[in-house]
Amino acid sequence: MFRFFLKKNFCDVWDNLLHTIVYNLMMLVLLGGCLALCFAVSALPGSAGVKDLYVAAAFLFSSIVVCVFLVAESDNAARAASYETPKFRNLLKNLLPSLKDGALLGLLVTLFVVIATTSLPYYFFMWLPRDGGQGSPIGLIMLSFVFWALVIFVLAIQWFLPIRSLMHNNFKKCLKKSYIIFFDNVWFSIGVMLVNLLNIFITVFTLGILDGASTMLITCTNALRLRLYKYDWYEVNPGLTREQRREVPWEELLANDRRILGPRKWKSFIFPWKE
Repeated sequence: MFRFFLKKNFCDVWDNLLHTIVYNLMMLVLLGGCLALCFAVSALPGSAGVKDLYVAAAFLFSSIVVCVFLVAESDNAARAASYETPKFRNLLKNLLPSLKDGALLGLLVTLFVVIATTSLPYYFFMWLPRDGGQGSPIGLIMLSFVFWALVIFVLAIQWFLPIRSLMHNNFKKCLKKSYIIFFDNVWFSIGVMLVNLLNIFITVFTLGILDGASTMLITCTNALRLRLYKYDWYEVNPGLTREQRREVPWEELLANDRRILGPRKWKSFIFPWKE
């Protein structure tokens, strides 16, 4: 199943390469503006504490704006994953309806960053004090707890936007289902995260032109769209035992997608007119 996911995802991104590049350039401009805002407010007059508040407010605003654009683009990612064509007018049309969920997601991301940048150093130095004194084992316990809670959050939140675009749930249900999907598909979630880490590497290597946010959205949406076939199979086979539920007939469930995708060859990506 994972191999087919990789193939389909590559084809979907390639077939919509122009859209992904333009959207990534838009996000680069947006991120550049947000970064400039954070630097600008940090240069404002005031005490260190006041400047920290300025930067925190600027980061929160930036996080909300970026998340609104991500939420608005998630429907295009769903279109790409469903063999349809993403359109920029859908992005513009979805901006206003995405304000609420984008703002809440931005708040959640900001909370994650605050916890990561304050709790982790605090508990680390409780465990290993800067002065070399005797630390507390409670620091190590809390450090481990916070660290793994943040890791699980990152692995689970990758399903949030795909759930919203494919299942059209509200924010609370999307967040709840994100954790359900993760805990029911731990290794698959880790695999998808590794694919997105590769996407991030390519994004940095190409200065944000290739891959980027659009490709990562399509990747997560493709992964969830295919994974949901398992739950459809559960619904039509309610009497399965725990062992039987592990034997998901992926060849049968993916047959229609394999037929639609077809036998794509490398030549078709470079010279599609020769196919």
